[in-house]
Amino acid sequence: MQLPLLFKTASFRLAAAYALLFGVSVAILTGVIYFAATSALDRQIRTRIFADSTALTTEYHSGGLAQLMGAVRERQRGRLSGGLDYSVFGAGGKRLYGTMTGLRFAPGWQTIYGPPDGDEAPGEMEHLSVYATLLPGKYWLFVGDDITRVRALGEVVLDTFGWVLMLSVTLAIAGGLFLSSQFLARIEAINHTAEAIIDGDLRRRIGRRDAPDDLDRLAATLNRMLDRITSLMDALRHVSNDVAHDLRTPLGRLRHMLEETNRSAATVAEFKLAVAHAIDETDGILDTFGAILRIAQVESGNRRKNFQPLALDALVEEICETFQPSVEEAGKVLVADIGKAQRVDGDRELLTQMLVNLIENAIIHSNQGATITVSLRSSRAGCALCVADDGPGVPECERSNIFRRFYRLEQSRSSPGNGLGLSMVAAIAELHGARTAAEDNRPGLRINISFPHAKSPRTVHGMPDHAAA
Repeated sequence: MQLPLLFKTASFRLAAAYALLFGVSVAILTGVIYFAATSALDRQIRTRIFADSTALTTEYHSGGLAQLMGAVRERQRGRLSGGLDYSVFGAGGKRLYGTMTGLRFAPGWQTIYGPPDGDEAPGEMEHLSVYATLLPGKYWLFVGDDITRVRALGEVVLDTFGWVLMLSVTLAIAGGLFLSSQFLARIEAINHTAEAIIDGDLRRRIGRRDAPDDLDRLAATLNRMLDRITSLMDALRHVSNDVAHDLRTPLGRLRHMLEETNRSAATVAEFKLAVAHAIDETDGILDTFGAILRIAQVESGNRRKNFQPLALDALVEEICETFQPSVEEAGKVLVADIGKAQRVDGDRELLTQMLVNLIENAIIHSNQGATITVSLRSSRAGCALCVADDGPGVPECERSNIFRRFYRLEQSRSSPGNGLGLSMVAAIAELHGARTAAEDNRPGLRINISFPHAKSPRTVHGMPDHAAA
């Protein structure tokens, strides 16, 4: 894997950004801890110095200079490494006790460098924080403590967090490189698959992993998209073949009829009859093209903008009442078994055409005296619409084909029809997110269409959906 490509990946840039953010955060945290720790230790030292200076001042007030000097000598004799330092000066700046140098004769705090007391590094001076007190009689008391450990604590904090920062940034960069290599490898796999598809291997799909992640979900989505494109291309290829096959016969009949009329017709009546037959054939061809265009329009998805929540039970009941006379005229029986159903999101015109196609299909392909049953039931998942008949039915091996365009069980294609009725049903059902299945009705054929519930109530034409229905 080339490093320049790794550095350009989004995952590496994201890791680098997080590493930078983490580094800045650690630096800020280091500063906060450094100042907090050193300030706390400095306050502790100053509190100790001030308390001892106050105690010695009390000694002076109670017993004079002699008692003060005794208390200072007593403290100095018990002084261990890291203890306090003391110096006493008389009037005119005469040193009476102590070794501190560089002092200013001014009350309050000051910082000086004094002689080493044994806990410093070789060659270093003691760094003291000193509190000066002016006593009555113009005597000066200086109490100090070594603050080198404050600086040492700060250095420890800085060194520790420096190593933490360096280790964290190193791990972040290494992790970024590793994640980038994994990310880039999977992106390259997607690119190779896309290149193979471009080169004509339409069956190639993107490999997936057992543990799903963002890229795995993306691969699944792309694979579904490729499956959809492949199915549409297959459908287009079948449509092209079927259009050519189905239109060859009527066009051939039309040409033969016109040729025969041109050769043998001798009267105006014969010509008129031939023209009438030619118009009928042309209307059939135009109907076929019209059905193809309607299916294409449905499959484009543009009709989804007309979707609105509607009561499917009321629509089915209305269509069944409309078809009742036609079914009886055909010598058959229409039974409507319509239960209360939930609303569905849909296009009323398309759903009407779908049910009309199903009923007409059952009328055409059932025997005299057959019973056609239209039922509607509601379930937790949605609504189930079923149109069944007790006719000859469809062989099991053919049921998966009846929703294909131009597919007809009658291979001779001598009976009326273009084989697009159930294709339109399947297209409308898919547009509405419904599942379509053909089953054995024992005897006859049963077509089930399962609709999902309406997603949410909407306002239709300025009215709430319950009023619009």
